[in-house]
Amino acid sequence: MRLLLSLLLLAPAAFAQEETSDEEGEVAPSEHPGLDSPEAVRLHKYEGPRRRAQAFLIPMDEKARAPTARVAQAIEGVLARTPMYEVVDLGRILSVESTSEQASRADEGRKLVSEANLAAVSKGWREAAGLYAKALQALEKGLPAVGPAEYADALLRLGVARWISGEEKTAKSMLQAAARLDPQQKLDVQRIEPGMAPLLRAARAEAEAAPHGALDVDSRPAGTRVIVDGEAKGNSPIHAELPSGKHLLRIERAGFYPHAELVEIPPRKTVERSITLSVTPAAASLNQAIAAAAEESGRGTVGKSVGALAEKFSLERVLIGSVRSQDEKVAVLLALVDPSTRKIVASQRLLLLADGTDADQIETDAQNATRILVQQDSSPSEEAPAARAKKPALANKEPQAVAEPAPATESKQPAAKKKKKGLRGKTGTEGWPED
Repeated sequence: MRLLLSLLLLAPAAFAQEETSDEEGEVAPSEHPGLDSPEAVRLHKYEGPRRRAQAFLIPMDEKARAPTARVAQAIEGVLARTPMYEVVDLGRILSVESTSEQASRADEGRKLVSEANLAAVSKGWREAAGLYAKALQALEKGLPAVGPAEYADALLRLGVARWISGEEKTAKSMLQAAARLDPQQKLDVQRIEPGMAPLLRAARAEAEAAPHGALDVDSRPAGTRVIVDGEAKGNSPIHAELPSGKHLLRIERAGFYPHAELVEIPPRKTVERSITLSVTPAAASLNQAIAAAAEESGRGTVGKSVGALAEKFSLERVLIGSVRSQDEKVAVLLALVDPSTRKIVASQRLLLLADGTDADQIETDAQNATRILVQQDSSPSEEAPAARAKKPALANKEPQAVAEPAPATESKQPAAKKKKKGLRGKTGTEGWPED
């Protein structure tokens, strides 16, 4: 389950999930409790109603980007393990396969492949080879909309057609190219021409024995998903050792148009690619809404921007936040909002060190702050009658948006003070109520 936490525009912003600065590299995920931990056992006992929820976190300046990634990881881990929430996966909603022009080119290539297949069935291999060649040209222009398996299959068909047409030398290079693009060996030449199976096996062996080169990929935004020949290589920046020859590189991230290209890797050399993805119109619009919502919550209000986010994605809870750099520290503001009542359920303000040596502490502090917010989001209808009689309903008391909850006095609310003290500094949720 992935948590969408913001979009990266050149200022302020980025998809904070998996976001990194160029200096720090990939951000490691938060640690999750084991299935047999007290926290996990407690969560499995929850049987109350679940609320559709999502968190949006935005860095307000360039220096805040890397700390935002850590805070985002912490929020994701806590919300994903909170039984009262159903976290909505907005990454899938914002993902796109290609531009409309690229999709059109891909469809053109698929049509030509179908025509070539008909020619091949009637044993018109020369005609089929010409059509496959045109199909590949169209598919290359629409690569983001074409999967590596689809492209490799078309290349394999062209190799078969040329071999049978007598162009054996060209056909061998085509078969080797198809084999390189198929590291998992899923291509099935049997359904094209059974007699070509030994040639494909030989092509695979030659491709594997070829001297290797390397591919270095960097991207903006950092942390984009890098896929080579259909295999995920991790998040950018990455370094991958590959057999020499052509490979299909794809870079993608929710909210951005994906990039795909064929890259020629020379033997014993490194090819570098630095790619900037373009944000989609839908994602750019969402980024503006997130920034406006963060500004509203910073003023202690819930305005139309938060309401628009909730309405667009049918959310019952919105956790909106911002991260701003302050010298060697970062100021984090988190607000949990009930869109139906336009009320801030709870808020937390953090001032964290961010000098590059305390990333784990940033995550720990952000986790604890998020747990405090979640703890305060307890509906009166879900509590025992005795508990409701002892304290006023949260809806009758509007909290401050930018200040931590004031500590209770010893004489009036000793229980509340004890609970708060018990939560601070913990990495688990042993102090959570049983609901």
